[in-house]
Amino acid sequence: MRDLEVFLESKGAEYASFDPTRAPKLLAKLGLKFSKNQSIIQIIGTNGKGSTGRFLALMLKTLGVKVGHFTSPHLLHLRERFWINGANISDSALNAAFLELNSKVLKEASYFEVLTFLTFRVFKDCEVVILEAGLGGEYDSTTTCIKADITLFTSIGIDHQEYLGNTLERIATTKINAIAKHAILGLQSDDCVEYIAKGIAKTKGAYLEILREIPQEIQNYIAQNYASYQGKNLSLAWAGLLMLNKIRTLPNFALLGVDLDSALSTLLSNLPKLDLQGRMQKLAHNIYLDVAHNVDGAKALMESLKIINFIKDKYILIYNSYFDKNPKAILTILKPIVAQVQILPLQNKRVIAKSILENILQELDIAYCDFSGIREDRQYLVCGSFSVVGKFLELYKNGIENEK
Repeated sequence: MRDLEVFLESKGAEYASFDPTRAPKLLAKLGLKFSKNQSIIQIIGTNGKGSTGRFLALMLKTLGVKVGHFTSPHLLHLRERFWINGANISDSALNAAFLELNSKVLKEASYFEVLTFLTFRVFKDCEVVILEAGLGGEYDSTTTCIKADITLFTSIGIDHQEYLGNTLERIATTKINAIAKHAILGLQSDDCVEYIAKGIAKTKGAYLEILREIPQEIQNYIAQNYASYQGKNLSLAWAGLLMLNKIRTLPNFALLGVDLDSALSTLLSNLPKLDLQGRMQKLAHNIYLDVAHNVDGAKALMESLKIINFIKDKYILIYNSYFDKNPKAILTILKPIVAQVQILPLQNKRVIAKSILENILQELDIAYCDFSGIREDRQYLVCGSFSVVGKFLELYKNGIENEK
């Protein structure tokens, strides 16, 4: 995949400044489009996009539908962003798809726009394509280049203020403005998001369903298999499957049973395990990984930790953060479970200066040091960003030395 990787490295930052006209113009030059026979589902929100999309993809796969899932960011390999029917695309297939595109046109595109264009090639044979928006909504290349049949909105909160605005109202508005003709609003932590969604749906003549509870079958399934925060993501995926079946009858859906409750139970009993890393992932007997990287993510993580009795002990938090993620608020939330923070160094321009992070830890009276390895007799939680989890996974794969 060297050609694609070298090309993307030349792009620098993954997200360029918003220009809603750029990506559609480049797409036209490339001559790319999805077939009318393909159903497109777009996932937009702040937290839970990857899990919601993958749960839906796994459901569709279980029903015998050929499905593609585009997600971001990746942890270790770029191919993680392109999943087809149960597996990530191979490096060679992804690079071949890139070489089919006009490199002169791609030179004008941003990093994320190039990846969006690749979905047209990679998923050309899929019946259903699930596309996760990068960080925005109305100006995201997955929106400006592609007309979705259904939009699923996950939990919307404060994040990426430098791109989306400094208030929840502004962030929710720019995300929900990408609404398709059919949409579902997942469970939200602030009532203003529902108010905004209803207004935009009415203005644009969109059909909007609002998710208000987690089905009991899903609550039971999540309690046995996943962190509690996955309940609302799986519920949104299930609602999305029902809506898709309404606008396009799915093969084999009737086999699940006429009664929706029994259909859900049957589907859950046959559902493959979620194959995304870093979602309250138990990497070893004493190591958990989670990509929580903002305030809402930290709150959801703490709720899950309470349920699995993580709170009874103190843990070493292997951590770092981007400067714009409000690490002080995140660490304040996580402090009750933290015995010590070990700072994992990252090579990224967006990472908070170590001296500033240390000042925050001192102010919160949290003991800290540099990351120093793993001890078998200590419990660890790795979080703070996708980059932290990705870096730790890389170190773990290569063999982390035990702490002396």
